[in-house]
Amino acid sequence: TLQWYFDAMEKSLADIYAEQGEDVDVCIIGHSIGGWVARSYLGGLSRSSTAVYRSTMERVSSLITLGTPHRAPETALVDQTRGLLRAVGESKECSAEGLKQKGISVTCVGSTAIQGTVLAKDIEEFVASVSYTPLLDDWKDITSNAGVRGDGIIPESLAFMDGCNRVEIELCSITGNKVRHAHVLPTPYNLWDPAAASISLPGEFCWYGSTGVVEKW
Repeated sequence: TLQWYFDAMEKSLADIYAEQGEDVDVCIIGHSIGGWVARSYLGGLSRSSTAVYRSTMERVSSLITLGTPHRAPETALVDQTRGLLRAVGESKECSAEGLKQKGISVTCVGSTAIQGTVLAKDIEEFVASVSYTPLLDDWKDITSNAGVRGDGIIPESLAFMDGCNRVEIELCSITGNKVRHAHVLPTPYNLWDPAAASISLPGEFCWYGSTGVVEKW
């Protein structure tokens, strides 16, 4: 279930209201899985009835997702969310239009910098093809001449909700480097402790939160 994530969100929101006051205007930014967890929370799938949730639905004006998979195609080889993401996608309350009716604008940010193809020219393209393939509507897309583009983990076709404000990025405006899914790598410890420290990648690895990238969204 997503309850652990919902509880963590409510704790963080409660801290914000305690520090800033309940009149604060809130924009929720979610990276990767965090984007669709926030989407499902705002869409009411948490079934929360707390004061924090009620305040949030009054104060949140926008949701921004970064490198978030918003669909789990039925024809995909693997559903890594075990049906959870599909349930979010089927909920009208969790759609961009449904959230808009609650006064929440939705912006989806996705990078198209990393190509995935069976004819990979380097290790990064190979890793991208391995990451994209099980998530695609048709895995054979990865075998085409054009391959599939995305942020190295999430293919472009999954990163944008229907009806959202769509922001496609590719390069950092300062360094000119490709924008990737993240600037860290998980470790085996993250399987037991999601909050455990990850391995930082070299500074030239830009991601959605890098200076020169944030300004694009």
